[in-house]
Amino acid sequence: MDEYRLEDYQVVDAAKIATPALLVYREVVAENIRRIGEMLGGYDRLRPHVKTHKMSQVARMEMAAGISKFKCATPKEAAMLAAVGAQDVLISYSIVGGAIEQVVGLGKSHPQMNLSVIADDAGALRALSAACVEVGTDLGVYVDLNTGMDRTGVLPGPASLELARLIQELPGLRFEGLHAYDGHVSEPERAAREATTNAAIQKAVEARALIEGAGLEVRNLIASGSPGFEFTAHVPGVDEVSPGTWVLWDTGYSGKMPGLFRWAALVLSSVISTPGPDLITLDAGSKAVSPDTPAPHFQVLGLPEGVEFVLRNEEHQVLRLPPGIERPSVGDQFYLASHHVCTTVNLWDEACVVDGNGVFAETWPIDARGH
Repeated sequence: MDEYRLEDYQVVDAAKIATPALLVYREVVAENIRRIGEMLGGYDRLRPHVKTHKMSQVARMEMAAGISKFKCATPKEAAMLAAVGAQDVLISYSIVGGAIEQVVGLGKSHPQMNLSVIADDAGALRALSAACVEVGTDLGVYVDLNTGMDRTGVLPGPASLELARLIQELPGLRFEGLHAYDGHVSEPERAAREATTNAAIQKAVEARALIEGAGLEVRNLIASGSPGFEFTAHVPGVDEVSPGTWVLWDTGYSGKMPGLFRWAALVLSSVISTPGPDLITLDAGSKAVSPDTPAPHFQVLGLPEGVEFVLRNEEHQVLRLPPGIERPSVGDQFYLASHHVCTTVNLWDEACVVDGNGVFAETWPIDARGH
């Protein structure tokens, strides 16, 4: 497991920051961007998912490094990317109902941006086509494949070919290729994770061969999140990988994938009460950090293992300290590494940015938080 030291994350002027607060370490973000480029031999085959950071400033850092294609989950994230000049954006979400007008409108207002979506339903595709025709624009569409996660997507095989043919026929839509997300890949052992990843991506590669054999051009096969991308990137027939969490990282991944990336976002929290001889209450509850995870919701830098998560409410987190640990005082600050950084970032309007000298340098808006 990676060694994460408190001294590497302490903010020189932390007392000036009202807590709880989201901290983003600018140089660590830059280092994570450098690392993934090194892993992939450049950025040509990387389409990072922005749902983790939701920040235009991070997107700008990625673009400055040479990343030219992006993936997102919501129209708001797509609009954020359009605002910073992204040229190629995939919304990897099934677009239905009122969201169709949002997405088609975004495509119409940003004709210079290659905007695409995913789909797994014929009725939704016909509605999307009608909306594009009505406003005089077009959208790229990827067939969403279910390669084992069973969340969205059509099964690889005849159903994926039928959907690809429909996209090709519908006015206002362009068949771009295939999208496969292997979110079910979660094994802590590397060999098992690789096996599950390869089994999933092979289904997508076979679907590509089937569709191309029927005479349709599959311009692109996009696959994999953070647990599987390092394996999928080497599979023939895969054009791009699209991980997201890598840029900020969290304890959920660092525990089972040590050494790949570094935590780049923490929550700064203060002790607001000491209700018992071995109890402290922090001001970072479910509205501040990892609202969707069971305990332990985070790792506390500067406290030993064995901290018990006693009670969590919206604005409070009660912790019980291990025996022999001196109880901190009210006002003491702690740095919390979240178990799930994506849902943590989404709770905040802005991040306090820490520079390479440990100084609180500026704030960045979480431009695309929410939906």
